[in-house]
Amino acid sequence: MAISQRFSIMCDEVRIENNGKLLVVGMYTPDMAVFQFPYVCPVLTFLLWLESDTPGNFQFQMAVNHLESGKSVVQGMGGVQFAKAGGGIIPLRLTGVPFTAAGAYTFSLKFENQDALVTHFGIQLATPPAGNLGIQQSIG
Repeated sequence: MAISQRFSIMCDEVRIENNGKLLVVGMYTPDMAVFQFPYVCPVLTFLLWLESDTPGNFQFQMAVNHLESGKSVVQGMGGVQFAKAGGGIIPLRLTGVPFTAAGAYTFSLKFENQDALVTHFGIQLATPPAGNLGIQQSIG
């Protein structure tokens, strides 16, 4: 058994339309910008296109880790089913993901007896947008 990752998208949500099409909402390209730390991301979804060389049900462990500190942000487990060998798309939706620092992060998916499938992303501190911030100034 070997499962590989063709691609991944990090976004807020993935919805399935009535016609079966996927609607990706709030795609990060490639990093996430937040206005303060700590920050709790209400919903963070990883849309993964996986391929398996054999059909079956496969269990996995997943984690989001901060690379610099090695700290695990969130961990979980789950499973995926391949009805036949080939590709399949799986959205993994995480809620309440706490980030305490800017920097490089990884999302990893680990299947038994193989190396983890890893998606790299970053989180940076954003500056407030320029312009009207609700402050009125009188001139004169």
